[in-house]
Amino acid sequence: MTIEYSEQLEKFSFDSSISPQYIPYIVYGPDSLGDSVSEAEVQKIDQFLEKYEFVSFDENRLESPDFGRCSISGMQGEVVPAVFINKEAVKEEEQRRATQEKISGMSAENRETFEKVFQAHVNQKEFKEHPKLVESFRSKLADVFVDASRRGIQLKASEKEAPAKEINRER
Repeated sequence: MTIEYSEQLEKFSFDSSISPQYIPYIVYGPDSLGDSVSEAEVQKIDQFLEKYEFVSFDENRLESPDFGRCSISGMQGEVVPAVFINKEAVKEEEQRRATQEKISGMSAENRETFEKVFQAHVNQKEFKEHPKLVESFRSKLADVFVDASRRGIQLKASEKEAPAKEINRER
């Protein structure tokens, strides 16, 4: 499920400050890069652009940049305002919506069972320590329920049976 670009801008964009010397590389690509940017800086730009999609920058501020911290390099210096979209947040939201769509297509009984199984697992220590895994697990679990439904299998949550108490009898 793809999120419209306008919604990405509205919900997942953020204001940033970047060095004016990085703008040609970000906007026009590697061929427009001058000698003023080192290979290490190019790697930082590339790593940043893997996570964030460039939207725009304030062209009027190129002539009189502010002094501040560059979001890409982390260094203090001349910066201009720019806008980026958080790609990971967009991807997570798309996954959440797709999963919700799968769940809404389940029968009431399957939804109830799904929620019981899901809650039983996400309350475990591992999910509390790594909360970003919760949505991935939810998506995969929904896939299992949808696949079972297509095959005509009704999944049920079974209550764990308490282990039988052993009675030690001395003879």
